[in-house]
Amino acid sequence: MSEGDSGGGHVAARGEGRELSVVGKLQVSAEQSGGAFEVILLHPGPAAPAGPPPHVHRERDELFYIIKGRFTFVLGTREFEVQEGGTVFVPRGTRHGFKSHPDSQALLIIAPAGLEGFFAELGDGLAAGRSNEEIRAALAGKYDSTPTDF
Repeated sequence: MSEGDSGGGHVAARGEGRELSVVGKLQVSAEQSGGAFEVILLHPGPAAPAGPPPHVHRERDELFYIIKGRFTFVLGTREFEVQEGGTVFVPRGTRHGFKSHPDSQALLIIAPAGLEGFFAELGDGLAAGRSNEEIRAALAGKYDSTPTDF
C-alpha cells in the first residue's frame, strides 16, 4: 500500500516493503519520505554478518528500537547490551556499531535518508562472494558510512 487519496503518505502493511538481504526490510524509503528519513525493520538473516563494524555517519542520525531479543552496541568506545524495549540514539558523528543476537529484531530510523543504497550494494557484494570488509571500504565515501578503528 502507498500514497492514498489524502494527498500523500505511505502505509506498509505487515510483510510489505523492499527486502534488503543484509539487514532486513525497508519499510519507508527515501523516495516515500521525500528524503526526510528511512525506516528499516532489522532482522539480519543467517547469511548476513551479525552487524556492522564500528563506523561513523557525518550527515545522518540513527535511532534503534529493539523489538525482540537483544543487540550489543558500541557507542564511542563504550559497549552496551540493549534488550527488547530498549532504544539507542546515535547522533551524527558518533562512532558506533552493533551485533544482533539470534532471532533479534529492531526498528531502525535513519534521518535524513540516504543509506538504503548502501545496504543494497552491501547485500549484492556479499551475494557475489566479496568480503564484508572489502565492500564497506569500497562504499565508505559513497554513502556517508566511514569505517573507523579505535
